[in-house]
Amino acid sequence: MLRVVGCITQDYALVALACLVCLLAAHTSVRLLTPGRTDDHRQRAIRTCAALLTFGTGVWSSDLIGILAFHPGLPFSFDGPLCALPLILAIAAMGLLARRSAGWVSAFLALAVTVMHFTAMASVRLDLESGTALAPAATPKTVLIVAVGAGCFLILSLVLAAASTFDRYLTNRFAVEARRFRTLADAAFEGLIFEREGRIIDTNLAMRELAGTDAKALVGRPLADLIPGIVRQPSANEQPTEYDLFLPDGRRRPVEILWRDGPDRGSRVVAVRDLSRQKASEARTKRLARFDPLTGLPNREMFEQQLRKALALSDRAMAGVALLYVDLDRFGVVSEALGQAAGEQILIQAAQRLTAMIREADTVARLGRDEFAIIQSLTEQPTEAAALAERVVTEMALPYTIDDQPIGMTACVGVALYPAGGTAAPDLIKSAVLAMRGARDGGRGRWRYFEPGMDLLLRTKRSLGHDLRTALKEGQFSLNYQPFVEPATLEIAGYEALLRWDHPERGRVPPAEFIPLAEEFGLIVPIGNWVLTTACAEAASWGAPVIIAVNLSPAQFVQPGIVGTVAEVLRETGLPPNRLELEITEGTLMDDTQNALGVLTSLKALGVKIAMDDFGTGYSSLSYLRKFPFDKIKIDRSFISDVEDDTEAETIVQAIIAMSRSLRLDVTAEGVETRQQLAMLRAHGCTFVQGYLLGRPRTAAQLDRNTAKMRWPLTDNTLPRLVTPVAARSAERGPVPSKASAAHGR
Repeated sequence: MLRVVGCITQDYALVALACLVCLLAAHTSVRLLTPGRTDDHRQRAIRTCAALLTFGTGVWSSDLIGILAFHPGLPFSFDGPLCALPLILAIAAMGLLARRSAGWVSAFLALAVTVMHFTAMASVRLDLESGTALAPAATPKTVLIVAVGAGCFLILSLVLAAASTFDRYLTNRFAVEARRFRTLADAAFEGLIFEREGRIIDTNLAMRELAGTDAKALVGRPLADLIPGIVRQPSANEQPTEYDLFLPDGRRRPVEILWRDGPDRGSRVVAVRDLSRQKASEARTKRLARFDPLTGLPNREMFEQQLRKALALSDRAMAGVALLYVDLDRFGVVSEALGQAAGEQILIQAAQRLTAMIREADTVARLGRDEFAIIQSLTEQPTEAAALAERVVTEMALPYTIDDQPIGMTACVGVALYPAGGTAAPDLIKSAVLAMRGARDGGRGRWRYFEPGMDLLLRTKRSLGHDLRTALKEGQFSLNYQPFVEPATLEIAGYEALLRWDHPERGRVPPAEFIPLAEEFGLIVPIGNWVLTTACAEAASWGAPVIIAVNLSPAQFVQPGIVGTVAEVLRETGLPPNRLELEITEGTLMDDTQNALGVLTSLKALGVKIAMDDFGTGYSSLSYLRKFPFDKIKIDRSFISDVEDDTEAETIVQAIIAMSRSLRLDVTAEGVETRQQLAMLRAHGCTFVQGYLLGRPRTAAQLDRNTAKMRWPLTDNTLPRLVTPVAARSAERGPVPSKASAAHGR
């Protein structure tokens, strides 16, 4: 009996070859059918086709090689077409099975292998008669072994090489994609954390910078250590959540967390957004809503809140509250002259000074452009409030330093006490404002308590300020002229232009009442320009070549175009420049000495004369005479009014006149009202005198303007020779010829 197994096992080499081919085919097919993570549809199709070819070829080769190992002891050969048919059937079957379910795949695979096996078996032709030759068309066994072996190894080797090349290509491509993904992730502005099961598996550059550490310190670390309290939420219901990110130095950084599903199963992506700038911006916004951005002081809103708290605390503690309202004098004029930056520096320095004066329980705030307020809580009224007001006035009068230059500035303070000045915050503020304005009406650098009736005065003041605008528009202003004469000859040297306002209802309003209002309401500059133009035009029409003196207000003087304004007025009116004398107050020079020096030098270049008005009322007049190009000084009337009864006042006047002569400056004494005063000034050699004794102010129509050499109708014979011992000693030495007399040829 012929046993198939025995016949097969007679050739172990072919059996081993069949097993090797089958193993090689199976391994190659498995590799090809394992999809890559980045495979697309086309790549999967290529892998499938290659796997079908490999598996079909391998199974067919294994089966056919197994048949070749069969040695029945009889001559046999193979039918070539039938040998090729199983290969075709195997590949076709695998192609059909690739798109079926697992059950159908198993059934069709078994059927395909069975059909392929029996088809291969059918190709075998046995010659049962010994010595019988094979059919001419039959394929000899040796040829078939060589052909099948060579073809099988060639196909499998090519497929395996292709698979390896394809895998390397995909691996390289995956590496490129990974680098591209890493670059993209590192380019993101937000931090990214890739986590699995609560641990960090990777981070991007922004996250490492946000955490203040490197990847080595983050990878593998529990996410909760980096962001304590973080709760993983379903992606479907994900909303941004705020947490604190712990930094290596122990600080916390506010962040916003957003979860997303990761690319791998079980992994998630955590987007971390830095909220530091947003939080800082929100804090700045809140601060801007409550604090002044320039000085850092509380603004009006926060000030009113603090005032209400202070009043409530005062009621519980039975202690007083004082409100001080501080306003910088002439800040607008100085700021306009020096520029916005200088004005801001003044405000900053003023805020620093006020802050240094208060206690911890007090509050200082900025309420307006140059207005501040101090809440003095739990104070003993009124002593502590008065002491603070005095200190504020003193400290604010100290020079401010702008670009290494001292700038003079003062402040007025209004004080309102609770509850006398008001039982509610708005009422107390209003009372402090009224008190401040009352202090300012009395001059610069003053303070004042609130008093009943101030509200009525304020309403009257506002009404008068409104009328001032109407007066400027409707021409209610006029000029009077008061002469100043040479005391020796009583010849008129010139006139001072004096502004007058005839109100249609109130009558003549005193200059001391409406000039401060004009400064406060911003009308002093247009009014001053009108005075300058009108005075020059009228003086140009006079036949006598006398001097016309015009006072320049501080606001006019600091105007950037004041020199051009004066030049234009002289050009339009035709008045010779040497006939115009501009009077400047000492306070004007104190505000900005450097700018004042430039303006005075430019005015002198026009040919006009410069006089310092109210000399002796300031603390640094002597330095001004040395520094600035003055032609004349005017002794303040307060000194002249006291010379008859006060020998010290006469000594001061004599010293001023002597100093002026040594500096080659003319001197005008104002307020001369008695013959004794005139005699004393004449004896001391005063250049010019001016006052009611020598003539009250008159309109231009009342002046004798066509006399070539006008003389005041006052005879020298009636003048007393001596009035005081000081004057007597001066008279004995004789009068000194004045510089002005020599200049005019008199």
